[in-house]
Amino acid sequence: MSIARRWLFYKAFLETEFSSSAPTLRWRLRSLPKGHPSKSLVMLEDRAYREHDYFNFTLERRRKAIYNLRLDQALHNKLDQKLWLDCVMPSVAPPASHYIAGRKLISLAGDDKILELDGLLQLLAEKGELFLKPAGEGKGKGAMRLAQLPDGILLNGNRIAARHFLDSFSNTSSTGYIVCDIIRQGPWSEAFFPATLNTLRVLTGTHFSDHRPILLAATMKMGRPATYPTDNWQSGKGGIAARVDVDTGVLAAGLFYNAELKKRELRETHPESGVQIRGAAVPGWQAVKSTMLQLASLLPYPGLVGWDVALMPTGIVIVEANTSAGLDIHQCHGSLKQTPDQQSFWAEMRM
Repeated sequence: MSIARRWLFYKAFLETEFSSSAPTLRWRLRSLPKGHPSKSLVMLEDRAYREHDYFNFTLERRRKAIYNLRLDQALHNKLDQKLWLDCVMPSVAPPASHYIAGRKLISLAGDDKILELDGLLQLLAEKGELFLKPAGEGKGKGAMRLAQLPDGILLNGNRIAARHFLDSFSNTSSTGYIVCDIIRQGPWSEAFFPATLNTLRVLTGTHFSDHRPILLAATMKMGRPATYPTDNWQSGKGGIAARVDVDTGVLAAGLFYNAELKKRELRETHPESGVQIRGAAVPGWQAVKSTMLQLASLLPYPGLVGWDVALMPTGIVIVEANTSAGLDIHQCHGSLKQTPDQQSFWAEMRM
């Protein structure tokens, strides 16, 4: 890879690093030669940091730009993901009912229904609640949870007049939004933090040599007040993440970034709900694992996907398939290079 191309990825790292404050100046100075954000470094286990047993930001981005390119082009957009899942495994497809194009509300039911944007308010009145998210964004950016009120609506928990919301929404970048029914998670995941949909992030790889799938890691994400309306982890700055043992489905302690102490912190229970995290077991884990491996084997191209999986009373729903998902949420709990299967997949990506 040319020096100029390497510089482009290092520049992306610098933009990420300096887009927010560092834990300390010392951590920022440590991050610069390592090419890995300071807040991600501070979240690593001490051994992993000392022995450099992690994939740094610049290497990960460089390799995914090459090896995940075709998969990213095919399935980066959430609308593409919805249509693909409807074809290959409709039972786990997200309940997206419409998308927004300019000032048009387009039905995904195949019924040729195209409404004016005002139809969004009528749809909300019928459903009671809706979830809107940009089809081409990640990390919870632009996500909106709407709830119908007798005299207006709740937008991410804040009261607003319905017409004021619609005018404001249509005057911004409303194009490309996906409109979804609210996903009603099962009691196990809801108990951690009922205000958000708490999801599993399941990392799969599909081998480049023979299209064979591998489950590389799994992490349970749990929301907190600061993350509403999503469970977004944001390198520990938002919610809590707990490693899932991929053999048993049992959770380790929850991990988050303590802004006051400026370091990683483990919690046995959820700070708000008090629900036990360590030792809790994902219900139906073996079935979840089997489904995720099957989906990875059906991808149109090999590569790396971070799936956000909602645990329902009767199965699972794929909330998103992140073709550009970062590895930090998994490797902050421990090495991703422990098993021969993991090592062989990363070797194919030259990581």
